[in-house]
Amino acid sequence: MLASTCARILAILVCFLSFNQPSGAVENNYQPISSTTGSNFSDASMLTYEIVQLVVPKHIKMNDINDYREIILPAYSNTNIQLRNMSVHGKDVGFALIQMNAYEFNATLSYTSNIIEDRSLTGMNVGLILYEDGSLYAINTNPHEEIWVSLVLMLYNKTAPLPGGCNLEFPVEDSPVLNLTLKESVVEVDTPPASVARPLHTPDNQCGKSKLIYESYYLSMPSYDFTQRTYFTYIRKLITYANAKASGRLNDLSTNANSIKRVYDRQKGRGMVFVTVVIDPVHNGFAAYVPVHTYACEPFLHAAECYEFNIPLRIVGFIVTIIMAAEIVVGFFPLPVKAFVCGAIVGLLGTVKLMKSINLNVTEGELITLLVLGAIAGIVLFVLMSIICPIAAIIICNFMVAFMLCSVIYYGFYGNFLSHPIVSVAFLVTTLFVGILFSSIQIFLFANAFLFSAMSLFYGVNTIFSARLHYSLKTWYHGLSEDGYDTVMFDSTIDKNEIMAIASFGIILTVCIYLRVRCKLRENQVVRHGFRLPCGNYGSTASLAFLADDSMAYQTVSDHTTITRWTSGDDEVFESPESNARFFQRLRRSRRQ
Repeated sequence: MLASTCARILAILVCFLSFNQPSGAVENNYQPISSTTGSNFSDASMLTYEIVQLVVPKHIKMNDINDYREIILPAYSNTNIQLRNMSVHGKDVGFALIQMNAYEFNATLSYTSNIIEDRSLTGMNVGLILYEDGSLYAINTNPHEEIWVSLVLMLYNKTAPLPGGCNLEFPVEDSPVLNLTLKESVVEVDTPPASVARPLHTPDNQCGKSKLIYESYYLSMPSYDFTQRTYFTYIRKLITYANAKASGRLNDLSTNANSIKRVYDRQKGRGMVFVTVVIDPVHNGFAAYVPVHTYACEPFLHAAECYEFNIPLRIVGFIVTIIMAAEIVVGFFPLPVKAFVCGAIVGLLGTVKLMKSINLNVTEGELITLLVLGAIAGIVLFVLMSIICPIAAIIICNFMVAFMLCSVIYYGFYGNFLSHPIVSVAFLVTTLFVGILFSSIQIFLFANAFLFSAMSLFYGVNTIFSARLHYSLKTWYHGLSEDGYDTVMFDSTIDKNEIMAIASFGIILTVCIYLRVRCKLRENQVVRHGFRLPCGNYGSTASLAFLADDSMAYQTVSDHTTITRWTSGDDEVFESPESNARFFQRLRRSRRQ
């Protein structure tokens, strides 16, 4: 009967987690078809031609958006994009940047009606430059799927530097696009070098000689939101320099002051938009590259892989949450069990730090082996410590809880706080202070029995909601294992998944502590008052507990519990537990008299 009941509960849980995916899931259930090669476009009669005119307005918004529209590129089509009135109203314009941002599929923007390697760019975020009235071609090589794209006309003055004017990475000579590379744990955004404006391009001011400044901005999208409207909205927020400064976040982390490559943390399922702005401080000009976007996964091919935790892991998180909540209420986990987990974490981090300090190069299999051995060594050390010197194990575990607590808080405000020396020092000082509080001040000793369980509960709830509250630990892991990780920009944006996880954790923990206090359960750990490190037989003084009955208050004086409050009964006597030695001593004296 019990087994069938558990099976039913587990089935209900699986259904709940399956349908309770975070909002913003994939709206389209079809898969994109691989694009055909450019050679298929040698016969232009196979394509559907449409014309879209981008007209230069009479009153130009210089260095800004002058035309924005969203259109559909039919399947296997060629759309003619015509720039008009440049010669009439664009006399003060240095160049026009026409950019196209495609949703879900790649598209091609070309100077010619046929795809030619050095005259076209293919991707989701592409753009080309025109200096006068002319035509570009938006080509959809997908024979089965239409593509929704945004067309943007940007007009820049004659002192604006030319983004991608010194490009060596793309086939088109002037390529105002960014090169985005997805790696295992990071996203690299590289910017092709710019050149000064064409009228200012003298022999003394050519590529590599001009003093141009690059600013990189980024913006995070809502978690697990792969919708079309969100895609276009967030890209538009970074199209112009003014928008980037108002809505984006500046990434000033770089290994080299002159470097134009930026590295970001790879967060699957959370779309990010990046843009680079090039500034010419000598001639007071600036221009923005075409923004580039990534989900760091393939939401339209493998949507399940875009979520931080899959269904089995979320079930495990639910089970851990239930067990840790029960442990906080009942307190049945002995100290060696908590020391086991604490030792495993310390062993893993210590192994990573040791390998980095000695510059040990190992294969993936050897790395796993070393991490397992390090975890085992930490487990053995901490379990022995919990048996021989329990109070020392408790204090070390308290410091580890303080470390994890502070890392989550600092990550929420600073993201990669390893990149800020002052913040890193403040983090370590705060961790030390909180650890001392947990281990020395009497009012915090009540928490000794459930601090470690509360930490496990925190990460269990985080897993259930597929939130990213664990990313602070990821920061530390990569910071210990990879060189130059202080240049990786971590986005600490708190989204609704994180808010729901934090709120649920707070409610569950509050209820568990309330039940623990009302039930008047003894702590399963015993500690002395104050900050001491006795070993062996360290006494039997129980850690403090906030008892539920307000009519009872006790003080410990000379190892005896005394009563300091009268009861409200008619007999006006002290309410005394069995442990009240002084009370029973007075009773015995009265009998002898």
